[in-house]
Amino acid sequence: MPRKIKVTTISMPPQQNSIDKNWERALALLDTAGAHHPDLICLPESMLHVGVGRANWPDGVQSMSGAFVEAVADRARRYGAYIVGSLYTEQACYANKAFVIDRDGNLAGSYDKIHPTYKEVDAGVIPGDTAQVLETDFGRLGLAICFDIGWPDHWAALAQQGAELVVWPSAYDGGFPLQVYAWTHFYYIVSSVWGAHSKIIDITGRVLASTSQWSRLITEQIDLEKEVFHIDDQVEKLLRVQAELGDRVHAEGFSQENIFTLESSDPTWPLARIKASYGLENFRDYHARSTKIQDAARSNAVAER
Repeated sequence: MPRKIKVTTISMPPQQNSIDKNWERALALLDTAGAHHPDLICLPESMLHVGVGRANWPDGVQSMSGAFVEAVADRARRYGAYIVGSLYTEQACYANKAFVIDRDGNLAGSYDKIHPTYKEVDAGVIPGDTAQVLETDFGRLGLAICFDIGWPDHWAALAQQGAELVVWPSAYDGGFPLQVYAWTHFYYIVSSVWGAHSKIIDITGRVLASTSQWSRLITEQIDLEKEVFHIDDQVEKLLRVQAELGDRVHAEGFSQENIFTLESSDPTWPLARIKASYGLENFRDYHARSTKIQDAARSNAVAER
């Protein structure tokens, strides 16, 4: 079935030097985001420490059952949205934690940053050890935090667990590597950062929307059912789809990459039905089939020598 959701992400450049002021600012931004009626709202890494740092550590370290998380949960209930946030927390030990609150205000899950910086470790942050993908009512949501960007195996682990969308709270913008991961694994990536450029990135690696130094909040609709297809032997098939299904489907071509994407707006024509009815093969399946053909040819060649 088409799974179109509205995603809102926020940027919080350092403007304050106070935990309390960041607290107020984060909640005010959540209220602004709620006015857009999104399914998912994303907040930056360690949002209470934006511009504050750890000079007075452990000031601002929170409990997952504390007042700030409850205030975030109240917004999730009020706006009927999932919220992804990030805090320094203390339970058995300090952690840089991303957490997910569901539409009812309940904690749906959390993730402890596997790759904290050495300065975080020096301050007492213990690295996590498990990549997390959570089930939501709209799909499978993966989590990564800031410095995790430098470890491709983390992003591959999220794909192996079936992530369809990865949220990346961060203290910096991230840039091109996020687009590479989105393309490599064909999942959406949503960043929420301290800098100017929080982004919503398509499964093709294209940036769909970005905040700026003037606009701190963006909302974009995405379709988690959308897939990528190679053009080989499929151009005429796509033309038939477009001719017969019309505006019930949306296709977009990428000439340099020899691919196109396809998504449906008609629940009676989910992508699985379109693929079966028109003989379309997505990018992953085409490459898997090609690999088998290559392996067989290689084995035959070896046997004949």
